[in-house]
Amino acid sequence: MKRFFEVQDRPLSTGIIGGDGVRRRLKATTLGALAWFSLASALMAESKLTVDPPPPSYGATSLSPAVATSNLVAPAAANQEISVILTLPLGDPQGAAAFVQHVSSPGDPLFRKYITPEEFAARFGADAADYAALKDWATKNGLTISQESSARTALTLRGTVEQFQNLFATELAIYQSADGKQFLSASVKPTIPNVIAPKISGVIGLTNSIQYAPFVKIAKTFGEDATTPLITTDTAGGTGPGGAYGAKDLRTAYNIPDFGSIKPQTVALFEQGGFSKSDLAIYQKKMGLPNPPVKFVSVNGYNGEVNDPEIELEAVLDIDMVIGINPSVGQVLVYEDGTDSFQVAIIDALQKVASDNLAQILSISYGLDEREQPKGQMAAENVVLTQLAAQGIGVLVSSGDRGAFGNTGMTRKPALLNVEDPASQPLVTGIGGTSLFTGSNESYSMETVWNDIPYGGASGGGISRHWKIPSYQAPSVVTQNGGSAKMRNVPDLAAVGDPNTGVAIYSQVNGGWLQVGGTSVSAPLWAGYLSILNSATEYLTGTSIGQINPFLYSLDHGNASLCLYSVIDGSNGSAEYWDNPGYNAGQGYNNCTGLGTPPGGFFTYTVLASNYSGTPPGNFNLTLDKLTATSATLTWTAASEATAYLVLVWHETGHQFGSNQLSITKQRKLTLTKLLTETEYEVAVIAVNAGGTNQDDVTFLPVP
Repeated sequence: MKRFFEVQDRPLSTGIIGGDGVRRRLKATTLGALAWFSLASALMAESKLTVDPPPPSYGATSLSPAVATSNLVAPAAANQEISVILTLPLGDPQGAAAFVQHVSSPGDPLFRKYITPEEFAARFGADAADYAALKDWATKNGLTISQESSARTALTLRGTVEQFQNLFATELAIYQSADGKQFLSASVKPTIPNVIAPKISGVIGLTNSIQYAPFVKIAKTFGEDATTPLITTDTAGGTGPGGAYGAKDLRTAYNIPDFGSIKPQTVALFEQGGFSKSDLAIYQKKMGLPNPPVKFVSVNGYNGEVNDPEIELEAVLDIDMVIGINPSVGQVLVYEDGTDSFQVAIIDALQKVASDNLAQILSISYGLDEREQPKGQMAAENVVLTQLAAQGIGVLVSSGDRGAFGNTGMTRKPALLNVEDPASQPLVTGIGGTSLFTGSNESYSMETVWNDIPYGGASGGGISRHWKIPSYQAPSVVTQNGGSAKMRNVPDLAAVGDPNTGVAIYSQVNGGWLQVGGTSVSAPLWAGYLSILNSATEYLTGTSIGQINPFLYSLDHGNASLCLYSVIDGSNGSAEYWDNPGYNAGQGYNNCTGLGTPPGGFFTYTVLASNYSGTPPGNFNLTLDKLTATSATLTWTAASEATAYLVLVWHETGHQFGSNQLSITKQRKLTLTKLLTETEYEVAVIAVNAGGTNQDDVTFLPVP
């Protein structure tokens, strides 16, 4: 086992008490150390975010790949209203990509110097004259403008099937896919009118492949009067209704810190069909949670009505996970379009999140196989994701629930490999799923890759067919367990997703209390956790974390397993049932669970102590003033130019990471209580400002 602190002794300073039970440490060379900080900073300086600009425009739309593998049901009704998006290229795509690289790269002079939607539009937005001409064309042809883009990269139009068929010389029909779901799509390749063709990069909405694309999965239904077992065993399960994991259980297992209130955050969610506020109230009361503002935000004029039980469950699950992990979240904004297809809805929701510029974190629990998505769709998503990254809004996306095979791969043997869009986008953080096992009092025990194929789902992950490998994914890191050295690897991180080790959620329309899972759990779980990290980052430095991937992958250069739980057992394929083993777990990065899952204290510390660029605080001295069998009081002198202090307390318990806690304070005194006798504790106090960190630390042993 690698110790958290690998230290060197030094003589005791005057005033240090405790005899042989107290030892001062000259330096720490693992996570808590200035040596580690210097290594991580240097590596992050090399891990700049470089992403190719979006693929070139395709000039005309192509048919949905799903049409060729689906059955024609009937022509679309002529008077049916649909939404269609005209997409425009950025005025300076290379400049926008370069700017995102700068603001996402620690050590860069522009690091975290984000811009507003107005500034993004002025510097990189699409041509204003072209945008005005498209609006004029739409109005003259009887179409309604239902949503505009702040950067002029998307114009959403509403009209009838007949209008769009006439304007784009196509025919729209209803199809049924192999899984029984119906969708509307063009049966004849659309032709873009000559008058607008030079001004746009594509058309979204005529070649749909699915209406809804959620990832939530139900394992058990407990009903309205779910009971919780009085005795829990050292296995999966917790203190929630039916014995499923409750909110507190997840915070305990992942050691989530509780300082999310120091700078309350706004988390945005993308949803497709309404939610019941009474469901949220029942969940919050049962879980002992506060009732932060949860606000419906209409996308494309949607009225917010619950239109599908599965989609309602997805929405309340996402909201509950964010609040359950960060009870101090400032507000949750739920961006909903329940009328339009997934392809239209996701583009318009991303555009509105960017235009509103209110959220620091966006979580998405939806997706489709890359092979189901036209290239123009993925290019349009990438454009608005570039804007979100430039504005400092971090985006987390579920990696999918069908393992290495995606939604369509298991239609044949051997199964085809697929990854999900938008989780495979280089400017998002893709989140996979695990099976979570806990010990007494829901303490962390272990995780394996979630894989219940062929009976259920599995953690999505694999290799993109579309996106080249981003520079933050160094080949030496991502190939050690079968990843690609040339294409984008998915996912980046993971958390509990297995429905059989799932979480308790309440949804009346779905039968009351349920045990649910899917990467629909893991993505909003990470969103809640990162909102806490963002709260601390804003408190300490006045800036947001933004796109976190360059930092994440820099950790693996210095051994990410020291601050993330590595998932080393399992796979996300099935050689036995589908003649394709998929990908295997393993130490370090793997295409099942990415770099790992969150051990809150260490990862929090690493994020807060490593993401800086400038002049750090001055030196200071930490002193152990009083030591008893159960308590210790520490004080420290002021560090010049420090804005606050991180205090990390750790003791080894035999587990991979031991037991740790992290706090943030502007005071210079701390009393630790309820200590264990004859247990060695290590405390690191880290002075922080916007330029960097400085540290002193001490080790002591409470004696009876």
